[in-house]
Amino acid sequence: MTLADELKTYKQQEDQTGILTIYLNTDFADGSQHGGEWKIRLKNGLKHLKEYIETSGTKEEEKAYKKLADQANKEIYDQQMNLQKGFVFMASADGEFHVEKIVQVPVETAFHWESYPVVDQLEELQTEFPAVGILLVQKSDVVLIDAALGEVRDEKHFSWEVESEDWKQYKGNASSDRTSSGSTQVDEVQQRFEENRHRWYKQLAPVLDKEIKNRNLRGVYLIGSKESIEEVEEHLNSTIINKVTKNLISKPAHEILNIVYDEEVR
Repeated sequence: MTLADELKTYKQQEDQTGILTIYLNTDFADGSQHGGEWKIRLKNGLKHLKEYIETSGTKEEEKAYKKLADQANKEIYDQQMNLQKGFVFMASADGEFHVEKIVQVPVETAFHWESYPVVDQLEELQTEFPAVGILLVQKSDVVLIDAALGEVRDEKHFSWEVESEDWKQYKGNASSDRTSSGSTQVDEVQQRFEENRHRWYKQLAPVLDKEIKNRNLRGVYLIGSKESIEEVEEHLNSTIINKVTKNLISKPAHEILNIVYDEEVR
């Protein structure tokens, strides 16, 4: 489900007792976060909302809010080792609606208690960080990362196989899926690939274009050596958003995503 579809679903949610929405800035690159200030902001935000409900709400709301606030507090702390730049939490008093997202883009800390989920920041992020692909090229290995809202949604790996003279697709970490080969065979693969890479990249390009189209990606970022990404670009029909001349193929996907976004804002 795309974020646009998710937002449509969120907007249909309603609970007259209350829906708790939390946007929490957990970006350690933010100068104000070096001491883990998100914990203080979380505590203060929940406290201020509690005082507001005690003043303006009903006993039923107070009871429902306490339960949801305790739940949100626990879930955020349970995830603290996985936090990136932002955390989004939404839940209804009746228990029928629950969303939590760790996002790799910064959000502005905010707390809401309404009869509906407050999605304004998610809508802004959808516009600023739409669904895109990140295409990493390293000779006979190509990785497509599907990302939206600063989240890695999927990864697909393509590796050229000499035996079949075709690209093999992998889910997850391609290097762990393949059978290890001796250095002589590896050298032979690389030599043959260098001799034929123009034709073999051309063979892969329609497969990549189809993936990009089927995933409704706005375009792709090309990452790799200057020579490799220019050769792949020559055969792609998809929109190229930007090119980054770095070898990042061995890095975790979330780190690659951060590097791409950092390049964009420079």
